Amino acid sequence: MNQMNISEIEDLVRQICVQKQIHLIGIDLRGSGKNRNLTVYVDTETGITLEQITYLNREISDLLGMKDVFSDGYRLEVSSPGLDSPLKFLWQFKKNVNRELLVTFFENADTRQISGTLVKVTENEIVLKTKKEETSIAFSQINKAKVKVMV
Repeated sequence: MNQMNISEIEDLVRQICVQKQIHLIGIDLRGSGKNRNLTVYVDTETGITLEQITYLNREISDLLGMKDVFSDGYRLEVSSPGLDSPLKFLWQFKKNVNRELLVTFFENADTRQISGTLVKVTENEIVLKTKKEETSIAFSQINKAKVKVMV
């Protein structure tokens, strides 16, 4: 394997994503040798399409092959992060306005959890509406936020 670390691989993948206005959520590299698996998580403001995933798979595979990143082989998977993955970026919150979220956040020295409908997103905070009230939470206070999947 070329002496490329995970952040260098992520930078290469990000360059490909930026060209197609696709957000790179993260990458996960597991295993070793011929059992190495690289998973790339991507999304867009409107949701990732199969065509976009196919394009990224081909482009990432070609680029990593040209740079001989994994000379002993690897398995590549390009995927959306899935509904149950945490929201990390401002655009992800904007995409989920009017959906139910479960948010864990810090308030003073305590950790709180609240469930409610995301009604507003600004550059600095989100606003959740519960049955009783609306609660503003600064992004800096959020520990974890997920869309509540209804079953």
